[in-house]
Amino acid sequence: MKKIILIIAVLFSTVQFTNAQKVVSLHAVRIEGNTDAFEKVETELNAKVAQDAVNKGDVGYWGLFKVQKFNTSIDANEYNYVWVQWANNIEDLLSTKSAWWNNIDKVLTPAELEQRKALLSTYKGVKDERNIFVVEDEAYDNGFAAYFQFNFGRPASVNGFIEENKALWKPFFAKNMSKMNMKVWGVGRRITYPTLETSQSTVISWDGFGSLEDLMKYRIGIKLPGLTEVNQKSKMGTYMPNGFSYAPIFKVLKNTTNKK
Repeated sequence: MKKIILIIAVLFSTVQFTNAQKVVSLHAVRIEGNTDAFEKVETELNAKVAQDAVNKGDVGYWGLFKVQKFNTSIDANEYNYVWVQWANNIEDLLSTKSAWWNNIDKVLTPAELEQRKALLSTYKGVKDERNIFVVEDEAYDNGFAAYFQFNFGRPASVNGFIEENKALWKPFFAKNMSKMNMKVWGVGRRITYPTLETSQSTVISWDGFGSLEDLMKYRIGIKLPGLTEVNQKSKMGTYMPNGFSYAPIFKVLKNTTNKK
């Protein structure tokens, strides 16, 4: 895993947001070779180091998510995993303390380090991209999500999109989460851009569920009390008439637990 590139801080000089706001880093990667070995390294070894960082308060959350494919024709250039890391503010995310993987030698045993070294030789990362989003609002239910849907879009009005999600959709989801086995909902906006493409999404929302079946039922459409009234008040048809650009599904292979 690469160190956080501190030079991205330069990109924030023109961004207006409150420093106290939570931020999330989505580090997508394409792994080729022995992906089973990659998953073993991340979920059994690196995860121990990440949890140690959470326990010390250096990191808010870390997780390894796997892209779920529902077709047989896979683009060889697509990302297949994403590291998700939360911080309470941008200062914490850019702090050297958040680069928890630098502590691997201090946390893992000599035997674990040898095992990790052997596994690392069987795969490689051939493509990666890091994006950072500021979290505008969230809602939680009990427990951790097993599957996530990330929704990326480029609304005509970013502020309008964010404000509607906070004022209209958050209360609706918070009220109905238990009925859907939804564990977390959130909305944010992008503050880094890996390319100069104008098609890049400017906002993100996420829906976390206890099972893939629950997530799929959500995608099909669940009849919930108050949904008709919310849709009538919504201006999403104006903000994003064509909907989200894409909404990939991820399985949570491993995540840290809350600070002990």
